[in-house]
Amino acid sequence: MEDLLLYSVSDFYITYLRKSVSGVYDNKDGARSHTRKYLGVVLKIDHYNYYIPLSSPKSSDFMTKNNTKFIRKSIVPIVRITTINSQGDMELLGTLRISHMIPVPDSELLHYDLDNEPDQRYKNMVQEQMIYLRKNKKKILSNAKLIYKQKIQNDTTANYVSTALDFKLLESKCDQYIR
Repeated sequence: MEDLLLYSVSDFYITYLRKSVSGVYDNKDGARSHTRKYLGVVLKIDHYNYYIPLSSPKSSDFMTKNNTKFIRKSIVPIVRITTINSQGDMELLGTLRISHMIPVPDSELLHYDLDNEPDQRYKNMVQEQMIYLRKNKKKILSNAKLIYKQKIQNDTTANYVSTALDFKLLESKCDQYIR
């Protein structure tokens, strides 16, 4: 399996998809801070490049038990990216939103060069995320193929399938875009 690399997707392509497919994550072009990037990793499913977006931690990524806050475990549609911080505590760096992956033509994938990231703090965080993702790439690919298969077959025995994007519709839009 090839190494995971970071990509972003052209603003034009995201706008194109969002016009006809609800739930595609907004790249927030023009609204993001200088450090927030629209980044993700790309896997091959069938003959499509599937871009899986990274997302910042949300309150829903945590649970509280006995007044102690815990990071929820990863599940098929959401990989929670963690590291051990300098105090020895588990820290959530972000999530990989497999349920919101999108097929992207080669022409609309933009490689992100982390070496040239000027914000050192952001660069360190993304490097930590990539270490985690590369260590867990087999599980990520397995989860992506599973949710893809479940959604294509309309297998709603797992509740998360109903909230996953419509991959067949996205593929038709991707093919249409290429034409």
